[in-house]
Amino acid sequence: MKKIISISLACLLIAGLCSACGGSLVADSDTVYVQKKGKVICAAISDFDKEYYDEDELRKYIEERVQAYQEENGKNSVEIDNFTVEDKVATLYMKYKDCDTYQDFNEVTLFSGTVPQALAAGFNFNTEFTEIKDGKAAGSVENTTVMDSDCKVVILSEKIDVKVDGTVQYMSSDYTTVKAKDTVAIEVPEEEKDGAEMSLVYIVYK
Repeated sequence: MKKIISISLACLLIAGLCSACGGSLVADSDTVYVQKKGKVICAAISDFDKEYYDEDELRKYIEERVQAYQEENGKNSVEIDNFTVEDKVATLYMKYKDCDTYQDFNEVTLFSGTVPQALAAGFNFNTEFTEIKDGKAAGSVENTTVMDSDCKVVILSEKIDVKVDGTVQYMSSDYTTVKAKDTVAIEVPEEEKDGAEMSLVYIVYK
């Protein structure tokens, strides 16, 4: 997941239980928020309850990693919005210039655009889809119906909650659970956590 933390503290990114805020995002678990203008806010919320965890060491590591990236890609490419450790929970909010920056920095897939743009970029939507009505799963829908729409879509390859600026209409059926009209949770089954490559997740919204 978030290599910015996991490289130095491999066990850190276990979902915590506190709620925190980073600008326009309020999260109670790891969350990526794709905003209307393409900017991305990400929250990493993790248990920080081992005696050998060092807040100053972690802060220094995060700052150095961000600074190194900024030196190559510009100061506005990625920023630390907020970092705190309270009640044995570490909370980190990051801002990214766009989805390309996010996926480059974190070495994951994150695409945001319209369905036609996604198709033109080579995404095939070759998966089962669930229709969402009033913030609830409402049964399966043909992927051709999704592909024929002009909705927006977020496509990613990460176990994380996803918040969008809109109302979710469809989501790929594997790994996903509706949390709210604008939020989908992605969870990888236990049998796929050990080395198996995660399939892309599609979240389609208006």
